[in-house]
Amino acid sequence: MNVLMIQPRGSFMLRGITHPVCRDLMMSATFLKQRGHRVRVWDRCIEPGEPEAFADGKRADAAVLFISQSSSVKDAIAVSDKLRKEGTATVWADMVALLGVDLADTHRYCDYLMTGEYCFTADELLRALEAGTDVRKVAGLAISEIGGFYKTPKRPLPPFEALYPIDWSLIDVKKCFRRFMNCERMLYLNASVGCPYACGFCSTPACYGARRKRPIEHVVREIDYLVKEHGLDGINFSDELLLFTDGELEALKACRARNGGSFVWGGETRAQLFTKDTLTKMADAGCRWLLFGLETGAASMRDKLDKRYDPEKVKQAVDWCTELGISTFGSFILGFPGETEQELRQTVEFALSLDLDAFLCNYFVMIAETPLYREAVANGTFRFQSILEYDTLVNTDRLDGNFSRIPYEDMATVKAYFDFLTITRKKRTAQGGAAGAQFAKKVLNAAAEYLRSTPKEAALSLLSIFRRGVCVAYYPVTHPATVKKYGLHNINRNK
Repeated sequence: MNVLMIQPRGSFMLRGITHPVCRDLMMSATFLKQRGHRVRVWDRCIEPGEPEAFADGKRADAAVLFISQSSSVKDAIAVSDKLRKEGTATVWADMVALLGVDLADTHRYCDYLMTGEYCFTADELLRALEAGTDVRKVAGLAISEIGGFYKTPKRPLPPFEALYPIDWSLIDVKKCFRRFMNCERMLYLNASVGCPYACGFCSTPACYGARRKRPIEHVVREIDYLVKEHGLDGINFSDELLLFTDGELEALKACRARNGGSFVWGGETRAQLFTKDTLTKMADAGCRWLLFGLETGAASMRDKLDKRYDPEKVKQAVDWCTELGISTFGSFILGFPGETEQELRQTVEFALSLDLDAFLCNYFVMIAETPLYREAVANGTFRFQSILEYDTLVNTDRLDGNFSRIPYEDMATVKAYFDFLTITRKKRTAQGGAAGAQFAKKVLNAAAEYLRSTPKEAALSLLSIFRRGVCVAYYPVTHPATVKKYGLHNINRNK
């Protein structure tokens, strides 16, 4: 069958195929191609017009839209409506589709929803459609019907050994490069999917299950191809939990050696999982940055979120990274349900005690199928009513609903202050230059990237960047009592 694999436009930030949320699209596209289907990939973040035609000029028999947390649901609906009018069967997949499967309006916009596994489900569905057989026999689907929908049995997630290395020839790789940490041609890749933890605010376990590792042979094969054919110089591993064994680090080191040391890499992980010996091996294999999801400095909130770690082990890991030339970013979330001013002060104190290269502060947003969401539904304090509400999920720079006990102005001031510390950070990075300069450059690159979108989207995105810049100066200056209240101080003066 002729299959169109679609990444909708971003709802807040411009996203491309190589963003981590699109990994399932590329894996599924590769799998379907290997199974004999004719596949076209349409990344609407990069090519908002019409998709490239199939070789014989025929329309798509089916379209699979991968609607991630940062995708625009409105764009997915518009594309689906157009394709359905042309007689193309539409399938929704990925995080938003899965989290919205029980919202009644979701089923008005597509013919099928994949409820978990994508590759084998898509292949069997396409073969059933082509043969005209009963799609109800395909596991892993929610099928739209008059007055509701029908769910087939859930399909177990497959081991990655049953899949294939991603076929990057399906897209124009050069259009997907990003600039980051002195890398000019950085892409997002995956070494694993899923997470063994169950943090209260995170939907990863519901969407992707426990952590499943890809064969390292597949990963390095993709890297070899991307370096040789496209000049790849950076990899941001988009794993929910980046953690390599010694053998896997040796494979990465060997891959880097045979490619002349032409690429570096990093990703998101948990600081408390590392020893200095492991971090040394990572640096030797090309690791140059790590993001630690710390979220809160309050022990009481960590217990509530099931996000437990020893702050002293985090500090030690950050110091080891600095010593080894690995840049460190700390991610914090402001405004958890029920969070108090005292707990926010503890987060500020903890963050300022760390010698991080960057402090990434975001507002809490409610996500379906998380422990905190289920608690809110049970308490009658919040419930999603429509799939269209998911368009607001990604905007963690804006507080659409305050679930905490902290005044908005307090959180806005704290966030603005840490944004200021990040863009003015004087700490030197292993990649050269000050950490703050790296992030200032990143903002400029993002602004340039937004200009590729439609005039309206570009204007809105650039306005958002401008607004955030104004907030960085406005809140600390106009709320000096809040600055004093939370003990905010410029740690750059100590450098």
